[in-house]
Amino acid sequence: MSRTTPRIPLQPFLGFQLVALTTTRFRELVVARARARATPFAIGYLNAAQVNLAFANAEHARRLAELHALYADGQAIVWASRWLKRPVPERINAGDFTRELIADCARAGLKLALIGGRPGAEGTPAEVDRAAARFRQWEPELRLVLTHHGYLSPDDARAVRTKIEAADPDLVMLGMGAPRQEALAARWAAEGRPRVWWCVGALFEYYAGTRRRAPRWMRRAGLEWLVRLALEPRRLFRRYVIGNPLFVLRVLRRRPPAYRANR
Repeated sequence: MSRTTPRIPLQPFLGFQLVALTTTRFRELVVARARARATPFAIGYLNAAQVNLAFANAEHARRLAELHALYADGQAIVWASRWLKRPVPERINAGDFTRELIADCARAGLKLALIGGRPGAEGTPAEVDRAAARFRQWEPELRLVLTHHGYLSPDDARAVRTKIEAADPDLVMLGMGAPRQEALAARWAAEGRPRVWWCVGALFEYYAGTRRRAPRWMRRAGLEWLVRLALEPRRLFRRYVIGNPLFVLRVLRRRPPAYRANR
């Protein structure tokens, strides 16, 4: 960490370290790290599904633990942190402040790369390109230097990594879902020039208009999962109907997932 970079406040949570920041301070952190590019900086998020996946996948748990910043994306994490007497200030969800972040990046002159979402059907743009078009509508001066869908074969991933290095963005947003995005962020952050790598999940799908979000009041009440379950019951039944009680049980037990960190 650079000597001029402020120390990031942290709170322990089931073996992980969550950044204890407000949304505004988190946005400032992302922009500051992207401008400085002093060291590689990989960012991820924690929600109930991520916790359950970490218990099922030790390698994923290790990657989450080794990210440079991990924030509470799910309201359940915020509530659980309070119950554990190690509270984080609030939920930080990228979908809630994307417009403000894009404005921050445009003002700072940052170069962005967007990698993720589904490819388009024949003759239609990929989700990431539709999201990029919306970002450019907000901020015409935004420096978007690379976009690519997130359905990558090993050969595709190598080619995209080469394109990233050539475009040289300050901030790369990876929207592929867990654990693929975290695996790429960990691997790519260890290669090439320092920059910020940020795992953003379904963000591009929201701004491409292909995935609906819950109303703001439901998001604030921690009920967004109900909307997602109603929209995709077969795919998300196990994640929420089984996963939510399992997450509560794991918080009550206070035991972290088993993994061995490399650093």
